[in-house]
Amino acid sequence: MTRTTEPSLIPRQPHVRRPRIAVGTDGTPWGDAALDWALRQAATQNASVDVFAAESSDDQAITRRLAAYPWLFSTVTVSPDSPVKSLLDASIDHDTLVIGYRGRRRGPFGVGRSVLPVVTESHCDTVVIRGETRAVQGEHRWITAALGGQHDELVIHRAVQFAVRTRSKLRLIHAAPLPGTHTVAVRTDPAEVLQRGYDLVRATASDLIPSLRLIRSQPHEAARACDRSDLLVIGPGGNPGTLSVITSSALHMAPCPVLVVKPL
Repeated sequence: MTRTTEPSLIPRQPHVRRPRIAVGTDGTPWGDAALDWALRQAATQNASVDVFAAESSDDQAITRRLAAYPWLFSTVTVSPDSPVKSLLDASIDHDTLVIGYRGRRRGPFGVGRSVLPVVTESHCDTVVIRGETRAVQGEHRWITAALGGQHDELVIHRAVQFAVRTRSKLRLIHAAPLPGTHTVAVRTDPAEVLQRGYDLVRATASDLIPSLRLIRSQPHEAARACDRSDLLVIGPGGNPGTLSVITSSALHMAPCPVLVVKPL
């Protein structure tokens, strides 16, 4: 009797979408820092990197930086369009947009003129590279999440992702005015804000134990408190099309790169 064997079926491997990072660079030191930061982050998650370069950029400098990461899929596009239009168009089909906080054209208080419009209108998370050198290079191994807004869950989710990928510690901060200060009304118990954040972190990544820090100051001054941090993760505010005072202050004053999450 002949025995027949049914061929075994090889399970189909699920398609894993590669994260996509867009980065704007213009040949200035902060444009170069944005490209370096984007490439380092892409290497931690095997993401593709699409470089949107200004006509003033140094092509050879971009090529040298990309050559240091030969395993990453990358493209370079030079567009005659305005930086704001090019970057906002890029944000439509990317997961993260990375820009330097200052370019060739400075706006109010030293922030590049394109930064606030891009962060406000971006269709994806935006990282603005700023701060002291060690923070930009990711040497502190601390990620800070600023809580107290309506997008706290997304802020914590992004902060946990970065902390896990970079093997960093996580700090949750919440700013509350000093007793007797009436310029900003306190709507929730500050301790409850931090406790909810702590519980969410533990539910998301059980091996990650966050540090909690309550800052007694006006909320817009909290950006100064994320010293020795490699990244500040913050929400955009509660009014679509407008950045909150807290977020805008962080883009002007934070001593480290700032990630502004984009709610779905």
